[in-house]
Amino acid sequence: MSLGENIKNRREELKLSQEYVAEQLGVSRQAVSKWETDHSEPTANNLIRLSEVFEINLSQLVDPHRDEKKQSDFEKEQDIKKPNLILRANLIKIAIIAQASFMSSCTSVIYQFQKPDVPNNDLYLYRGALVFSFIMLLLSSVWMAANHRYELDKIRRRKNASIELAYCCIQLMVSMLTIYFGMGLVGAVIMIAVCSVYILYINPKFMSRKLTK
Repeated sequence: MSLGENIKNRREELKLSQEYVAEQLGVSRQAVSKWETDHSEPTANNLIRLSEVFEINLSQLVDPHRDEKKQSDFEKEQDIKKPNLILRANLIKIAIIAQASFMSSCTSVIYQFQKPDVPNNDLYLYRGALVFSFIMLLLSSVWMAANHRYELDKIRRRKNASIELAYCCIQLMVSMLTIYFGMGLVGAVIMIAVCSVYILYINPKFMSRKLTK
């Protein structure tokens, strides 16, 4: 069985489209089609990423009967359990949602501080809530940034990091406008809308991170 047949069979077993595989690898659908028909072969880097998408060892992708043969040193290094891509996508999504939630929480508490009729007894409560929200906002932001380590392509990693930085700046701008103009619930709704667009549209369209089915 050829490499192309192996790729096609595994893709069909997982019920994945050629478009989805191409999107995960950052190549065209025609390139995946050529691999499956043995008109061309994927590069070593694409083979590694294919094994991650298919959730199998590199040796199983290259030759399903490889276990009966002697493996090379390179194949032994790659013969490890691949991460669960669905779990990874969910963790990325949770980090984004958590960051937006604590950004909204910080905004709400700061907005409450601006009110002149806040009782002194409540100030301690608001300060505690602000400190907690700010710490959680910082941690969730670090979590979001750390998730870029999953991207093997350094060029795409820098591009995705830039897009995510722009998203965070937009959320920060909405937060500041909410505090300045006292938009309250309206500001929270805008933050939710921006977060939803980022997860549902920006990530799969421009960052090749499919976070939803």
